[in-house]
Amino acid sequence: MKTWKAIWAFLNSRVFVIILVVVLILIGVGECKRIVDLNHDIDQHEQNQAALTDSLKFERLKNGELLVSIDGYISTEKELKNINKKLWDEVQGQKGKVLVLTNTIIQMREDSAALAKKIDSLHVVIGKLKQISEDKYLAPWSIARGYSPGNYFKVQGSTVIQVLSKDPFEMRHDTTYLTEFVNSIDVTYGQKIENRKLRVFIQSDYPGFTVKSMEGVLIDPNDWPKDLQPDKRHWLSGFGVGPNISMGWDFLNSQPSLIVGVGVHYNIYQW
Repeated sequence: MKTWKAIWAFLNSRVFVIILVVVLILIGVGECKRIVDLNHDIDQHEQNQAALTDSLKFERLKNGELLVSIDGYISTEKELKNINKKLWDEVQGQKGKVLVLTNTIIQMREDSAALAKKIDSLHVVIGKLKQISEDKYLAPWSIARGYSPGNYFKVQGSTVIQVLSKDPFEMRHDTTYLTEFVNSIDVTYGQKIENRKLRVFIQSDYPGFTVKSMEGVLIDPNDWPKDLQPDKRHWLSGFGVGPNISMGWDFLNSQPSLIVGVGVHYNIYQW
């Protein structure tokens, strides 16, 4: 009988009301976290659907550079295999933990009219003929063109000419081979947020620069190694275990009591 009275007194006490309120708050916090996680999954699904259906966007910037962009994927490495097998294969081929990966096919294409305008600016050098046999001569040559710092090309080679007859003079092209080919292309690439979407982009002012295909993925930051995750304040950090000192209720004596021990806690906000 005494025990039932103690229980009844506890149920009508202020301590019980406080405990009940705390329990309801924890339930509400857990539900909020579930809703936040659900909304995150929805946003990530919408981002990946956009990446699956998006096409390349070409823009000419004020500085003359061509900017090409497309929606990117946000995925864990495990999920990426089902979303985009090609990107997943690229990730598997890398050493270490991949955070961001972009695959781009770049093309350099100019039509005949554009090439004709630039022919006068080519730096063409033909070296002195060198006799290499009784009827064959070697002519070294080079062609170079500079567009801007970081953007240029240079081709070097040699052409072998065979003299068929000296009177009348006749000759023919025997063979040509390359000794050096350098094509320097200055590009800028990365990932950005534009209109609440992750966009993969690449840009350059190299003449004839264009992109045939491009796709990229941001491996979900929640899956990054802990030492690479940003330190920041956040809500709903989860459960923990540690020493605990709290007020409780002594049922036998019907009075509040101080409880010291090990407790399980849930962090609502962590600094």
